[in-house]
Amino acid sequence: MSRVCMILGMLLLGAETALAQAQEPVGPFVVDARGVMAGLPTTEGWLPTLPTGTVVASRGFGLDVGAHVYPLQWGPARLGFGGAFTLARGTASATVEGTPDVTTRSSTVAPQLSFNFGHRQGWSHLSLGYGAAKVSSESTAVGDVAAASVDHGWGGALNVGGGARWFLTEHLGVGFEARWHLLSGRDATGTSAAAPRTTLFHLSVGVSLH
Repeated sequence: MSRVCMILGMLLLGAETALAQAQEPVGPFVVDARGVMAGLPTTEGWLPTLPTGTVVASRGFGLDVGAHVYPLQWGPARLGFGGAFTLARGTASATVEGTPDVTTRSSTVAPQLSFNFGHRQGWSHLSLGYGAAKVSSESTAVGDVAAASVDHGWGGALNVGGGARWFLTEHLGVGFEARWHLLSGRDATGTSAAAPRTTLFHLSVGVSLH
């Protein structure tokens, strides 16, 4: 009987501890490292002028890293401040004779204000911010067609998104996020056409530490 009471006591203590942990607020900080699948522009202006039939990459893969702090409670939400930096690259090899290989790269810097719902062991979030984005693209030389490149440099980009994190141990968790970066248009230059406004969609999955 004493052994049964001891086991029940241990289970009760464990349940109370888990409940107490579950009620701890989000944060106080988190660091994320994720792989990302990123949508890439496919229109002239963001890309060099290309021969008819050239295949271009509509998505790329890369890395997303970020950090956030959670200092304030606002109603049911915990407010967070932070940001993320993303690099992605996509390459399309020629499938038609006389067309080049094309490589496109994107970089984003995304400061964010987030609204977080849940507790320290797991929470979801919605966030938005205004940062910067850069897209560059280059094509290889083929036949009489010279190599070409486009790089408009950094420009403003609104970002909105959301996701969730779940912590498997006290400090190590997993998470995902979907984010849209709304890029403003770029003016024409002496070497490239004007680039229209576009949206980059990022889907990232990886690990979180707090």
